[in-house]
Amino acid sequence: MKKSGTKKEDTKEPKSEKDWSQTYSFGVRCPFDFDQPGQKGEKEEISGLKRVTRHPAFWTLSFLSAGVLFRTQHLTSVAMFSGPILTTLTCGYHMDWRLQRGYGGKLSEEALAKSSFIPFVALAEGRQSWNKLADEFKMSNAAVAGLMSGLLWVMRRGRAPLPTVQHTWKKV
Repeated sequence: MKKSGTKKEDTKEPKSEKDWSQTYSFGVRCPFDFDQPGQKGEKEEISGLKRVTRHPAFWTLSFLSAGVLFRTQHLTSVAMFSGPILTTLTCGYHMDWRLQRGYGGKLSEEALAKSSFIPFVALAEGRQSWNKLADEFKMSNAAVAGLMSGLLWVMRRGRAPLPTVQHTWKKV
């Protein structure tokens, strides 16, 4: 309340009802778009797996799927394990397209020029530094992954590479 001389100014009473339309807004966003760098004005820094590719989760699933895909003997498994690879290609391109246009985040021209969609392309072309990637590399994670892979190989040794189904047809 302000006083100007002896005269009191009218103060507006607060509304008893809130105007919810101006207070809260509702929007549906893609879960991959929450807390994107550069959204709140901070500088986008490319580090970690983002030095290798802009979509590390998609490509990790695709490489795992490709490993199973090339070992399988069944057409249905080929169809199933090729799905994540196609999803990576279409959804990754779609995310880049959206971020370049400012839908759900921002992908600046600088970040686009320094990173790559396909893994290791930016590193091979010299847009990213192998030394910086090596500095950020966690040797303990690689050791655990190598140990687990070696353990699985030792456990698998001596067994058939993949179980096969043999059909025997009987004449009636």
